[in-house]
Amino acid sequence: MQDNEEKPLNLVDDDDDFTTCVEEYDQALRQVITESEANNSAATQKRSKTYLSSEIPVRPCTSECLHRDQCKDFMSGKVKDKELCRPELRQIKKWQVAFRKNDLESLKDDVGTVAGGMAVQVNRLLEAVIKDGVVVESEKLTNSGLRYTEKVAHPALREAAHIMKTLGIDMGSFLMTPKSAKDAGPQVHVNIGISADEVQARFAARYNQKLPEVKVISDE
Repeated sequence: MQDNEEKPLNLVDDDDDFTTCVEEYDQALRQVITESEANNSAATQKRSKTYLSSEIPVRPCTSECLHRDQCKDFMSGKVKDKELCRPELRQIKKWQVAFRKNDLESLKDDVGTVAGGMAVQVNRLLEAVIKDGVVVESEKLTNSGLRYTEKVAHPALREAAHIMKTLGIDMGSFLMTPKSAKDAGPQVHVNIGISADEVQARFAARYNQKLPEVKVISDE
């Protein structure tokens, strides 16, 4: 009877093997998760390399910025003190994409804003010339260190002319010089839909000189 009695199962060894297997599985799972997070982080950094990089000449966010109190990025906490200015980064990103896609049409508003700001500066320079005069006194030094005063043209005139040249503002292009107005000739405004004969008639009636009446004497 004793030989037929069932022997007790050794559950201790089986429990140890099961626990070891679970620990190994958890360790492998944690390793996979860690590697996946590292890969995702590296991919994110690669994508944002051209957007958030210290190599881009962008000023940091400081209290000296005049727009900080109204900056939505700073107010919402997207950018913190001493971090790169996100509005400037977005501006650079916009220009990068526009040049890459050859879509310069999307930059016209930005260029117009810059041109308008420069035009405002020209007006301020001219206001300084009106206030100080076209000719001003400038203090200079000789080679021996003696000071003397020299009358020169107002430096604001040179700066204003430089800005206008940068903007491509040429009075001749706008027909605002006597010569350009003379060479250009009169402009005729024509409504679309009228005949060529009517156009010529309007031109003649508007710009041709009226000839004096000539009396024809008959030989009869």
